[in-house]
Order: sequence, then C-alpha cells, then structure tokens
Amino acid sequence: MATPAFAAPGTAPGTGGEGTLTVHKLEQPSGGSLGPNDGSEIEIGGAKPLVAGFRACTVEGFDLAVPSDWERIKDIELSLDTSGKPIAQEGGTDLTLTCGDEQSTSATDGTTEFTLAADAVYESKPAPNAIPSASPTLITIPYPGSGAEGSPVWNYNPHIYPKNAIVGGGATKDGAIIGSDVTFDISVPIAALEAGTKYSEFRINDTLADFLEYTKGSVVLFNKAGLPVSLTAGTDYTLTSPTGSGGVEVVLNLEAPGLEKVDDNIGGRIVLTIEAAAIGTGSTANVADITVNGKTVTGPEVVDPEEFFAGAHILKHAKNKGSDTEVPLAGAAFDIYSADESATSCPAEPDPAAVKVVEGTVSGEDGNTPNEVLGAGSYCVYETKVPSGYKPMAEGALLEVSGEDASITVVNTQIGADDGDLPNLPITGAMGTVLLVLGGVALIAVATGLIIVRRRKAKL
Repeated sequence: MATPAFAAPGTAPGTGGEGTLTVHKLEQPSGGSLGPNDGSEIEIGGAKPLVAGFRACTVEGFDLAVPSDWERIKDIELSLDTSGKPIAQEGGTDLTLTCGDEQSTSATDGTTEFTLAADAVYESKPAPNAIPSASPTLITIPYPGSGAEGSPVWNYNPHIYPKNAIVGGGATKDGAIIGSDVTFDISVPIAALEAGTKYSEFRINDTLADFLEYTKGSVVLFNKAGLPVSLTAGTDYTLTSPTGSGGVEVVLNLEAPGLEKVDDNIGGRIVLTIEAAAIGTGSTANVADITVNGKTVTGPEVVDPEEFFAGAHILKHAKNKGSDTEVPLAGAAFDIYSADESATSCPAEPDPAAVKVVEGTVSGEDGNTPNEVLGAGSYCVYETKVPSGYKPMAEGALLEVSGEDASITVVNTQIGADDGDLPNLPITGAMGTVLLVLGGVALIAVATGLIIVRRRKAKL
C-alpha cells in the first residue's frame, strides 16, 4: 500500500477518519487476477461468490493524523499463528491488535461491509475447501491514492478482494456405458493459487463400485489453450492399476516434475479417464475425491447417471416341419446394435450410425445366448449366422432393456415347413445333399428307361 509522508485528514484525535471497508470474497479466476488492486470497486462478471468469515482488527499505537506513523506502516508485517489468529509485528516486536466480531460474506455476491477506522483485516473462517486461506491484509481508512498530477486522493470506502482457489472448483465428471464398457472422465481445472504459492500436491482418488471391474486408465494435461502437454507415466505421475472387482480404488498422483508442469499451465486442466467393465446390475453413478496441497474435497460426481442391467440375452427357437411346438436351436450367431429410445422396430440392415455393442454372441443347446450387461434402452438384434437348414430372420429384432434378464425370442423356420419352399423331400439344408437327391431321381428315371427297352427287345 501507499505510504505517503503526510497526515490523513482526521475527525478525531488519533484517527485518520472513519469509513467503510467492503470485502469481496470470490473464487480465484483461472487467469489469476480480478482486476486492479488499488482499493477501487471492480466490475466482476462470472466470478463465483464464496462464504467466508472475516474479522477487522485495529492496529493499536498508530495515529494516521501523524505523518511519521505513515512511515512506520511500511514496516508492519502480518501473519497468522498456528491457530489462524493474526499477528502484527514492527521490526520483530509484536503490536497489539483489537479485533471485532466475525462477519460472513454473502452467498449471493460474496461481500460483507465493515464500518471502522484504521485496521488490519483477516480471514477468520476460510471458505469451504479453500487453498490457502487469504493472508491478513493491512488497510487504512482512509486509503491513500493519487489523483491528477500526483495530488493525494483519500478513499474512505475502499474495496478489497481476498481470493482463494477452491479444491476441485469447476471439476466435472461424466460416466457413459456402451455395451458393458463403462467410461468415466474426471476433469479438474488448474486454478491459480495465491501469489507465491505453488502446487505441492495434486491427487485424484476414485473408488469403483462392486459391479465394475477396472480395465485401464489414462491421464492428459491440457494447457490454457486446450492443447495437450506431454506427461510421462512413472516420472510426472503415477496411476494405480487395480485388478479384480469389489470396490477397487484408482489413484492418480502427480509427482514433482508433473507438479511443475501444472504450475506452468495455470488455466488448463487435468483429465483422468477410467475404463471398466460392467459385470453386474448398477449405474454409472460415481464420485471422486480431489486433493490439492493438503486439502481434500469429495466431488465431482456423475450428473444424470445411466442404469445398466445384467442378464440380457437372446432366446433362439426353431419351428420345424410338421411340428406346432417351437424348440431351442443352437448355433445361431447375433450382433447387437444400439437403437433410438423411441424405436418400435428395427430395419432389415443395421443403421450405419448405430453402435455395435455385442458381436458374435452364439445360442447354446438351450437356445440362449450368453448373458450380457447392457445399459437401459433399446437395441436391434441381427442374425449373422443361421443354423443349417433354417431360414434367416427377415429383419432386425427389437430388444428392450429396462431391468435384469431382458430377452427377446427369435424364431427360425425350418426350410420346407412353409408352402413354397423347396420340394417336399428330406432336406437338412445342405445344397450338396439336395443335388444328390435330384441326381438320384434322374438315375431312377434312366433305370426305368432301360427296363422298358429290355422288355421291348424280349418281345422280339
């Protein structure tokens, strides 16, 4: 602050005047600055207000009506003791502080206003998950500034903006399921810290649910422009690779070289991607813990999680010639594609835009394909291998998944069971057999002709 070698206009002995001090408590922006730090009110747009407690303390033994006391101000050092209380010292000697009651900033705009004389102000109750707590600030009422040609200007209503970075502030997490493959993306902004403070710790902990089995993970650091910054596994960071299921924990921890890269990319973000296999009924609901410089916050969590269900399968039946009863049919292979939620049927061929979520699942002796875990929704089933002697499906079949053990029955009719099929002969479906049968009919015809010729010759 300015330390003019002249006295402030006072209204009472021992004071420099009385006015107001407005504290604006806002989350540290990604750029690191809200505007000029000169006691003026700053036009703020989009900065998140924070709720914190502040106390104003008078530094005893100073008279702002005395020019020499202004010179002393520059030698005052403020700090916080281990309990978070302010300490004021002048040349190593403790000064007396008289502190008023705590005032909380508004959740609406992050402000609180003090009516006071010459004071120090400090953050007596940090905002939740703030790192670090705002340092004590020495402010005078009035606050000196410069006008035209250096003439003194006294501000009796200064504004200050003690800022904090919030652990996990602006972090997001999403979860998606395609087939039985579940993916989580955890994105954490790299916030600017208080001046002189660097990142000494950056960790993400994510515990997977019992119905998920970890498959792999990856980490990407993006700079402020959204471009990737090279990170080396084992040097810049460590990422656990847990095995099995049942609540395994995935941990990303930045090492010293990685922390330096984070400090160099304020305004960027760290993205941790976790991939897992769904092995039972559940949802993509999930929450991560973020730790920065010794403070841990639970969050973010997945917004609008998707449900998925175990036991989805296809039941393959056969309708055989001469039988009114359907029987299980083995050996049919199917692909399953995603479908629009509003679909009521499936086209003859898969939609090019549809995602194949299951490939080549085959019906067993009981006619059932193996159970799959699928997200809630609609799917189109297509037969890719038809058992010998049976006619293929005419179009895709719609499979609806809204709970466990969702299924659809697909019937193949045996060739020859319907009018208009091939001749009414024993047919197994193999073209080579059909040709042999037809060839056999031709041989019978030739043999009959020979008999006729013989008989004619015998009469002669």
